Amino acid sequence: MIFQSCSPRDALNQPGIRTLILLLAFVSLYVIYGSLYFYRDPLSIFFSQEHGFDRFYSAVRQAEADEFFDAALANPDLARQQLGKAGTHPEICAVFITVGRDMEGRQYIDSAVGSFLANMSRAGREATHLKIFFADVPDPNNQHKSYAKLVDAGITDEIFSYPSTLPAQNKDHKIKELMNFAKDKQNKHALERKTVYDYAYALDRCVKTTDAPYIALLEGDILLADGWAARTLMNLRTIETMMQDPRRRDPQRGQVEPGVSNTWLYLRLFNQERSFGWSGGTGFRSNNIHIISAAVSIPLFLVLLLVRRQLPRHYSRHLDKWTILVVCGIAVPLYVWLFYASGKASLIGSPPGVREEFFGCCNQALVYNRAHAGALAEYMMKASENVSPGRSDMLPKQFAWDHGLARVSAYPMLAQHSGRVSAIDTSNDEAKRVWSMAFEDLKPYKLAKTHVKDVQALFGNDAAEQMRKQWSSGHNEVRILSE
Repeated sequence: MIFQSCSPRDALNQPGIRTLILLLAFVSLYVIYGSLYFYRDPLSIFFSQEHGFDRFYSAVRQAEADEFFDAALANPDLARQQLGKAGTHPEICAVFITVGRDMEGRQYIDSAVGSFLANMSRAGREATHLKIFFADVPDPNNQHKSYAKLVDAGITDEIFSYPSTLPAQNKDHKIKELMNFAKDKQNKHALERKTVYDYAYALDRCVKTTDAPYIALLEGDILLADGWAARTLMNLRTIETMMQDPRRRDPQRGQVEPGVSNTWLYLRLFNQERSFGWSGGTGFRSNNIHIISAAVSIPLFLVLLLVRRQLPRHYSRHLDKWTILVVCGIAVPLYVWLFYASGKASLIGSPPGVREEFFGCCNQALVYNRAHAGALAEYMMKASENVSPGRSDMLPKQFAWDHGLARVSAYPMLAQHSGRVSAIDTSNDEAKRVWSMAFEDLKPYKLAKTHVKDVQALFGNDAAEQMRKQWSSGHNEVRILSE
């Protein structure tokens, strides 16, 4: 037997023992590798609670965003002079939805707006209409620490709230209703009615006040990557080309398989790795690992037996029955399990590109097709009247399913959820888990190069050259203002 009493030297001479030792060495090295490189994947056995949410690119981007924001507050005229405002016919109407949070220091919306504008080209700014929706009731000026300073800065195209925009005839009634929804943090459905209505109201505002063909709804606790606007416009052009494929058909209820519908609802700028793992967990029977292992091991076992019979005796002794047993009975199942347990995002990831994708978490950053935005806003407003309205991130998915509309994602993701202090009933621990591992892998110098190329492709050589000059002078002026 393989485990009979023998000296260490004799044991090492047994092929089965040597194979088992090699297997253990390989697994040990793989565990070390996984601990070093897969620790940020939340669906991996190597995920680290301590370091899984370490900030890399988001720390760089927040520094850029905060520097720009502080400089803009110090000298609003300079910021407006550098970037200007949206043109008369913007391509994207972008609206941040924000409510005041009980937190020390800077509010999330400050960094979010800073990341929206920092390093943006003047041509890109003309193509994007920026709104901020302060959804606090009854008085955002007193409830949100950033309201007054953003109004004074004048770097947006519109700042609005319920008191400033609700029709006079039902303003008091609606504000009172929204206050009742917001006051009880433990009432999940009441909070959902408020957040669903906020979302629909922001979407409707863009539809009614601009003619932009695309509407970006952005949560107030995100960070946007350098060049996000130009890259998004490039991705939107790709989507429009996709939808012109003659093989596509008129949308039908529920017909949302990739390549079917000829129109789309939204482009996703944020997703989390928890949304695209394997179908099962990390257990050995999940993902049918036991079946896959048997399907690989049994044919391999027969092949190795056949090979062993064909080999000369001095070679076949290295492929004895114990070696075959270790390979087929231990190594194969272990390798298959390690593949799935390591995490899909870690091993495969999401290659760059624009593609239809019908899974995904949350509504931190979505760009809607104006053709369906008005109907979606009406749909969500009606849903907010229900005692249990559903969630603001799930209702658009249901709307897309009901109307046969494609949902699209573009990689790499251009937004990160930076919020840790929740504005509703979500625990802070759960809030931090809404997180994009891939966003942290973005490289500033690569983003800057891509940004210039995108501006050149979208707006021409003159716009790209103007952006280079703007960056050069702008960085110097920002540094002077910050000193």
